[in-house]
Amino acid sequence: MKNQYLDYAVSFFNKLNLGTNVVNVGEPLPDDIDLGLRKAIMSKKTESILDFEGINQSFIDQHIIYMLTDIYSCHSIIIPIPEQELNTALFVGPYLTEISGIHRTIAICDKLGIPKNLRVFINQFFATIPSISDSSVLEAFLETLGENIYGPGQFKIEYLKQQESGDAEYLPTMDKDNYEDIMERLEYRYQLEEKVIDCISRGDFNAAMKYSTDQAISNIDNRSTNTLRSKKNNMLAFNTICRKGAERGNVHPVHLDEMSRRMAILIENMTSPNQVQDVHREILKKYCNMVQRNSTTGYSPTMQKVINHIMLSLTDTDLTLQSTADSLGLNKSYLATLFKKETGKTFTTYVNDKRIDHAIFLLNSSDLQVQEIASSCGIPDVTYFTRIFKKEKGMTPKQYRKMLSQK
Repeated sequence: MKNQYLDYAVSFFNKLNLGTNVVNVGEPLPDDIDLGLRKAIMSKKTESILDFEGINQSFIDQHIIYMLTDIYSCHSIIIPIPEQELNTALFVGPYLTEISGIHRTIAICDKLGIPKNLRVFINQFFATIPSISDSSVLEAFLETLGENIYGPGQFKIEYLKQQESGDAEYLPTMDKDNYEDIMERLEYRYQLEEKVIDCISRGDFNAAMKYSTDQAISNIDNRSTNTLRSKKNNMLAFNTICRKGAERGNVHPVHLDEMSRRMAILIENMTSPNQVQDVHREILKKYCNMVQRNSTTGYSPTMQKVINHIMLSLTDTDLTLQSTADSLGLNKSYLATLFKKETGKTFTTYVNDKRIDHAIFLLNSSDLQVQEIASSCGIPDVTYFTRIFKKEKGMTPKQYRKMLSQK
């Protein structure tokens, strides 16, 4: 397949986690073309593209791009490859256009007469293939691709929906190989979770975003019949993964508990499934930022205890170098020297920085009045609080909040 536009297409589809295969249109499709679905549940050998009901036998020469929906409501794309010795096509997919919960899986299985002991596999299959909620993006891409490969007006896109034939022969049970396939999918999901947790523990937002957008992670819980509830369940599960990552990054439980609670409220306040991407990104970013601000990784054991004491005592107006030394049984002069050595800051500067960090967190995630936020940060004098906040951020807390509301 020597075509720069098709190479570009393969790269584009792969970034959407869509599988791509170059196939000979007259030969049986590979068993893994649909990620092993039919091999796992059917006794009939996989058909060729030309055996699909309704497909034009000359679609290669006529430059017809197909957007195919099969009997399981899985979608695929068939793109003819021009100027090849053999008739070949680029097969893209499978993918879903909506999350398939367990009740929808049962409905599909009942309609097709699929044995009950195969349904666990099918539901797991649906839970691990990509979901493209806006197919118009793919359609626009295929229009552009067709214009560049075949020329404007020299191709067409057709939609083909397979109909149930009634003669499908399903296996009575799943064999060992297919059972192992389910286990591999589950292992893959937990491997991804581990990668996300590790990235968050380092505060690495970009890497965490890369792994956490995989379908195996973003579709953790699809048991609800309600799409919005299903999305919320997924986000709540994702919130737990993020909390584990921040915990591994040595963030004190007081921060973990507060962040987890506020992100759960954010999730429950979702009013549309379309908000999930923005909420996903916001949760991940806040946890990574929290690790960057509050992780004690890299500090000595003594300094970790000191920092944890500070974070637990931010609301205490009497939080001082002397009170901290007394609480931890340390010499004041030793603590001052150690603090400067490991943080590069004086005790007072560090405490004020953390109080401002906490104030920014509250301004971002709550509707508390500035006076209440100041008290929550251990600075009941709102005038003094406003002065040090402005020194740090270049604006007052009210101006900062106004700026947030305009974004």
